[in-house]
Amino acid sequence: MMPLHYGQQDARRWAAFSGDYNPVHFDEAWVRARGGSGLSVHGMRALLDVKRFISPPADDAPYLKCTVRLRRPLWRDTAYRLTRDVNKRVAASVREFSAEEACLSCQLTPENHLPLVDGESQRVLDTSALAALHQTFMPLLPDAQQWHFLDALLFRHLLQDPALLRQQAIAAILPTCQTMDALFSHFPVVQTHQEVIFDSHLLAPWQAESLPENLEIDTLPALVVGDLASGAVVVRIAARTCYQHHYISNAVTLKVGALTKGKSNEPA
Repeated sequence: MMPLHYGQQDARRWAAFSGDYNPVHFDEAWVRARGGSGLSVHGMRALLDVKRFISPPADDAPYLKCTVRLRRPLWRDTAYRLTRDVNKRVAASVREFSAEEACLSCQLTPENHLPLVDGESQRVLDTSALAALHQTFMPLLPDAQQWHFLDALLFRHLLQDPALLRQQAIAAILPTCQTMDALFSHFPVVQTHQEVIFDSHLLAPWQAESLPENLEIDTLPALVVGDLASGAVVVRIAARTCYQHHYISNAVTLKVGALTKGKSNEPA
């Protein structure tokens, strides 16, 4: 068992790296006006600790799939416990100390391949940009494995990539939102799932001194289900990169337009 507790500094550090300034993490008045009950922890920030907790140093499978389900919010300044699920191969859950229901769960399973689909757009990070981002990331997880940093980097890319919201599937339902900040300010946005598939070689420790000359990040086609007129839209966004000839993809599912008081899925 590992105790977890997150405060304002954790939120600021994750936002400084990822650019995730969703008001559900910073503006309590905004949250309460929309039926919420308080400031929540960034789901992806908490997942850094969960993924580090369950990650093996190596694995025989060619690829691994990390499956995440965010069931209910983690609240600021609240004590949680991170425990392994002994009934599954490599899995863990986060719960409040006084509760049995899981707030989020995470599992690693073997995969034989990573599906390669054509990207919709691409961004290239040079060595200096990558080094600067890693410097900002280090306080969050100093002993990160390669996949931990790349996973977080792909999430950051999805929040920062203006081409993502111009994809037809998203632009058709959110025509006024040109950036993620605009989306966050107009609608409650909560993260419900994540799926990361990565080459098992990326379990190796991240070495800041061996950065590639360039890192290409592809934004993959988005999938949208539902419409705002019905109350909420489910959006699946994804990105992929290849580090030292090893692929990793990150798919995040967001629920846009509904925030259920006290029982919402985890805010992004």
